[in-house]
Amino acid sequence: MAESRSHIILVNCLVDWIADALLEGERGHIFVDNPDNLKQMKPPRIGNFIPDVFVSTTKRYTCIIGEAKTSDDIDNQHTIQQIDTFLVKCGESGNSLFVFAVPWYRVALAASLLDYRKHKIGLQCVNSKVLEKLP
Repeated sequence: MAESRSHIILVNCLVDWIADALLEGERGHIFVDNPDNLKQMKPPRIGNFIPDVFVSTTKRYTCIIGEAKTSDDIDNQHTIQQIDTFLVKCGESGNSLFVFAVPWYRVALAASLLDYRKHKIGLQCVNSKVLEKLP
């Protein structure tokens, strides 16, 4: 399925934030689910899903999983299943981080959804971040 322009922009913002905030600008170890990337530069399958962004071992985290969602896709059943799967993976990997990129006007909904899902599956200890001020 072709990705929307909005989704591609959010994925790029996710990559930019991870590189700048967590990897000192380094992008070489960021795996991105982008149709232009070679297979070896795409994220691994986690459960039944492939995240938009994946980074294995960094100085600070065991792994980083990033997911971008457009306004209409934030709280559908597919997204909820993805979030749960990615949170479980982060919980298994120890000190990991789940990063969620959504349009700026949906940040509160995304943060609330993440908090609810973490509570629902008993993974309140998983580090998570909803990016703010995105297009």
